[in-house]
Amino acid sequence: MPEPDPAQTGRSPATPSDAARKAELEAALAAAPADRARRSAYYEHLFRLAATHAGLATVVLPELMAPLYFRTGTPDISMLAAVYRDESLAIEMRATPQRILVIGAYAGYTTVDLARRHPRAALLAVEPLADNFRLLSANTTPYRHVRVAQTALWHSATRLAANGRYQADWAVRLTDEGPDSERVISAMAPGDLLMRAGWSGTADMVVCDAAGAEREIFADPLAPWLRNLDVALVRVHEQLAAGAGAAVSACFDEATFERRSHAGMELFLRRTPLTALPPAPPEWPLLRAEPGLAPFSLRDVAPYAWAFFVFDGTNCQLHPNPPGGVPARAIFPVLLAGHTRFASGLHHAGAPPAAPVLFGASVQREDGSVLARAEATLTSRETGMLAFALPDGASGPARVVLQTEMASGVPHNQLAWARFIEPKLT
Repeated sequence: MPEPDPAQTGRSPATPSDAARKAELEAALAAAPADRARRSAYYEHLFRLAATHAGLATVVLPELMAPLYFRTGTPDISMLAAVYRDESLAIEMRATPQRILVIGAYAGYTTVDLARRHPRAALLAVEPLADNFRLLSANTTPYRHVRVAQTALWHSATRLAANGRYQADWAVRLTDEGPDSERVISAMAPGDLLMRAGWSGTADMVVCDAAGAEREIFADPLAPWLRNLDVALVRVHEQLAAGAGAAVSACFDEATFERRSHAGMELFLRRTPLTALPPAPPEWPLLRAEPGLAPFSLRDVAPYAWAFFVFDGTNCQLHPNPPGGVPARAIFPVLLAGHTRFASGLHHAGAPPAAPVLFGASVQREDGSVLARAEATLTSRETGMLAFALPDGASGPARVVLQTEMASGVPHNQLAWARFIEPKLT
């Protein structure tokens, strides 16, 4: 760990003042996220904690929806600071990656920052070492568009051994040589992993920090998994694997890719991206399972446990009132920023003799004026979709109203299990 030297600090084991100071700095940073002095003071304190204590700690940053775990006494805090303090992933992108592969994902710091920067992309983070993978899983769990895999990547399927440890669990060189008893780490080819992920064997962007294994990962310049890459960010460990730099460079023809050095890594940008989408507003799910509180309110909903509940994180049941009654409503404050569409799946989950249900949704200004709305009637056990376009340029505070009521002329509301599936603005 480059800063500071534990031998020079003379600090005692964790004290209440350490935790109190950490909380104080986190509150100050939350109040002024752009204040560089506060951010610098926070990281200085984290480095001090990491250099004088052992155990698992958290970093709380205003730009992230959940804390990140780091191991004190390890290079974790250095990696974390490089990503979030020094912004090592602040790349001026031409492409709009939809599928991002992270090789050597370590404890997940790079993966989480990529998930933040590319909220519409699917991410697959790969890490072979068990302790790193445990932390990677914990740090990425709040992000539903991130998947993780505990495996190494190599030019072909094999089993690997740890050949050298250069800095804690950050830089461990793997090898396919040695006795079978030591080759306990499974490895596979990148294309096979991407095929298993349902990505048709390719990705749009790859970030690789593999402690010399990049020589084997990029061994074949004609490998099909490389053909759709728009962006590659690779840390080359020539000192650990002679020829690694040449192997990586051979995969990115100069006529097709521009090459730069970026934050100690080699950055390859396709000169004319294959995937370059126009800017889009952030997707706004009304219901979410990620950390953080998103407000909503209920109107005219019966006081029973089954009348309204959230399930599977992004869906809800909103039971209609008896025939002739007012609609049951769930109201979600939103901030429109060029959103163009509302969509929600629908499901009438009640079994016969459940009567038909009228589902409705609308987007309204704060004064109650309706920007757009739609309705749909579903019978017992039926599924459907409710979707409508918003006016061009819609922006500012608004609310989405979901509502249910019994269809006209039905006798009762028994078993009218009316459910909205993943309602969201895009």
